[in-house]
Amino acid sequence: MSNRPAEILSAIDRRLWRDLGFADPEPEILRFLPMLVVAWSDGRVGTPETNTIRDRARELPSHLRAWLDERLKHPPGPYFRFQVTHLLAFMCSTWSDQERDGCRDWTETGSRWADELIQDQGWFRRVIGGVAREQADLATLNAAMGEHGIYVSDRIWALARGAHAEAEPRRVVFCHADGDQVNQAVGIAFEGDEEHLAVGTMQALARDEDLDQKHVAALLGRSKHLRENERWILLGEQFFRAARPLTPIQRETLELAMTRSCGCGFEECSFAELAYLEDALSIDARWTSWVAGQVEELHIDRDEVVRPQIPGTFYAPRAKVKATVEQKLVAGPPGLGFRVLDLVAGGEGDARGAHLRLATPVITQEPATPECVQWIARFLPAMVDPWTQLVLDEDGPRWVAEVLPEMATRPATSFEALLPGRSLLVPPWVWFRAAEALGVRFFTGKRKQTS
Repeated sequence: MSNRPAEILSAIDRRLWRDLGFADPEPEILRFLPMLVVAWSDGRVGTPETNTIRDRARELPSHLRAWLDERLKHPPGPYFRFQVTHLLAFMCSTWSDQERDGCRDWTETGSRWADELIQDQGWFRRVIGGVAREQADLATLNAAMGEHGIYVSDRIWALARGAHAEAEPRRVVFCHADGDQVNQAVGIAFEGDEEHLAVGTMQALARDEDLDQKHVAALLGRSKHLRENERWILLGEQFFRAARPLTPIQRETLELAMTRSCGCGFEECSFAELAYLEDALSIDARWTSWVAGQVEELHIDRDEVVRPQIPGTFYAPRAKVKATVEQKLVAGPPGLGFRVLDLVAGGEGDARGAHLRLATPVITQEPATPECVQWIARFLPAMVDPWTQLVLDEDGPRWVAEVLPEMATRPATSFEALLPGRSLLVPPWVWFRAAEALGVRFFTGKRKQTS
């Protein structure tokens, strides 16, 4: 890592600090990050933990105390422990020997304070079952700092920030129906001259099962401060928890299939971990790919859009892709709208020129309205189901579902365009990555944005 050009290291450094909300590096906060990670490991922070962290922060500058207070008041989001792990690992791997000697106290103190926090609250955490997660998170942080490199936690963070920049990412999916569930493995294989590895998640998807509306409303209520894509990742996690857990045999079946497809070992990660990796790849490498089962595929970068599917297809191999964001939101139920990302492949006069329109829901009122919550609970699972393709119809009805009776063994050989005024309705995390990969600055719905 230390052999990489200084400008590349500087760009990664700035990105990592920005992920945590800092415009510039703030080394003094490093020792507090492990405490925050273990404090939030079980999704809640008690008053004793808050008091302990604030007491240690008395000597910090006021702007860092304010940042720490905000992180103690609100859950930091699904990516926080990944961002902290990678920042600490990156700092340790890029410090010179002199800097490492001068800064070692920050990382060692942070680890010691985090361990003390676990021990002080251990009796309470054991009662509610959170101490094991805290210890696991602290062990991951210690491994990151101790190795003086960013190869940590199955190397996901190394992949996310370009340690394998020479490797080409490729989406791999295996899907298997099992009664009222779909067992699905989704991963990314990295193929390079020196290394070939794959990471991904294995999940059971409950078919025709709505999310619990009370859980959706509660989650939206306590995540208003997060970036929008992270709010939806939390909802996605909520959906995946609704299915029956995979059995050992099912897991083995998925893992073997992914190993064969990837041509290498397959390292499992969580849904949030994979989302973090994909978000980083879309921002930093301009890469995104979406595969639902074996029926449809969407791969987007600055030069290519490919999507074979039945029905409604867009296919533009190696064509120049332009992207625009419509200047209005398509109206939905009260408190909910739909963004539209319009992709145009091919220039003027190009016979291959075609459009692919991707739509995704956006929450337009806070707190979320009952109608908004009801729509999310009903239709978010359908957007994730590999047998179902939702299509937004701007002229009405507002959305229609194309339900596939069975999985196709291969994509269609004929390509059929979407009808005018219709857009493929995709999960928000897919929409955000497509926008990022194409360099589109997405908007909140409260202000207009041109590309």
